Amino acid sequence: MSLWKMKEIREALQLKKTFCDNLSFNGVSIDSRTIKKGNLFIPIKGSKFNGHDFIEQALKKGAGASIVEENEKSSFLKEKKLIVVKNSNQTLKKLALYSRLRNQNLIMIGITGSCGKTTLKEWSFEIFKKIKKSYCTFENHNNEIGLPLTLVNMPKKTELCILELGMNSKGEIKKLAEISKPTISVITNIGTAHSGNFSKLKDIAREKSQILNYLDKDSIAVIPKESEYFEYLFKKATEKTKKTYSFGKSDECDIQISKTKKKHHWILKVF
Repeated sequence: MSLWKMKEIREALQLKKTFCDNLSFNGVSIDSRTIKKGNLFIPIKGSKFNGHDFIEQALKKGAGASIVEENEKSSFLKEKKLIVVKNSNQTLKKLALYSRLRNQNLIMIGITGSCGKTTLKEWSFEIFKKIKKSYCTFENHNNEIGLPLTLVNMPKKTELCILELGMNSKGEIKKLAEISKPTISVITNIGTAHSGNFSKLKDIAREKSQILNYLDKDSIAVIPKESEYFEYLFKKATEKTKKTYSFGKSDECDIQISKTKKKHHWILKVF
């Protein structure tokens, strides 16, 4: 199955030419250990590693081609299956955004919060996959590398995609929202989990609210009613869309959570 055509890659990266315009790829990988035949390899750079060290290994294992940065190209003069770019990390993000935008009718659910993201994603996926061609974040790939990697491997005919947006530092949610552009944004809660880089709870609320940035009048926002930052989140959400819904246990919530007789079971009452 062809997931990416070279023409699309050239368009997404604004390249004038590549070594073979007729080539196509069945997926994208950043890990030479698990790469599959026909994948495009992207050598990610970090503070303590350089994916360019594994380009040859990826090609030997069957990668259809590899991205390579201009300043690294001289190390691979014998290799022909190379797509030259300025920055490999940015390449992954550009391809992710292209993948997101090439599906104009896609329903994109973005989920963030201090806890509960993965559970909500898994529950939602199990429900929606029965009625729509659905796709979701795999494993815990919810950061600036994992989320784009999830998006670049999204099947073209996906109707509904559910992504987790994680947060370790200031500005991260904004970047992830810019790439994923949710049509439905969900904030599970505002808490102190993983708050090492934030001194105040208000800063966490402000950061989480960035998932609302790319909503429009046809979008949906779902926010926690029983949060001291509800009014702040509600104001920001309603500036983008009137389809803003609260959830919680109280009768005032648009979506009410209530206990059933069976211990540890919950149901949602939507009014």
